[in-house]
Amino acid sequence: MVKEWLIQKTTVEECERKHLTKDERPGAPAVPFGFQHPEWVTLKRQIKDGDELWEFCSPPKTWKHLCGRAGICIVRDGEIIDNIVTIMN
Repeated sequence: MVKEWLIQKTTVEECERKHLTKDERPGAPAVPFGFQHPEWVTLKRQIKDGDELWEFCSPPKTWKHLCGRAGICIVRDGEIIDNIVTIMN
C-alpha cells in the first residue's frame, strides 16, 4: 500500500453505506464490510482528529498479474497509518 494508490477521499459514513453487506439469514443484521466488520471496527477506532479516510486501488498491471488490491486506508499527516483490503485478486 503506497500513497500513489490513493484515489478518492471518503468518510466513515460513505464507506459504511457503500460497503453495507446484507446477511440473507433471517433476523441477521446488515453490517458494513460483512465478514470483515471486526476489522472495520478496529480501523475506525484508530481514526483521530485531522485524519483522512481514502479509498485506494493498486495500478491496472497489478490486477493483470493477479496481485491487485483495493480498499480503505487512514492517512495521518500525509502518512498511511492502516488499511483494510476490500478487494483482491
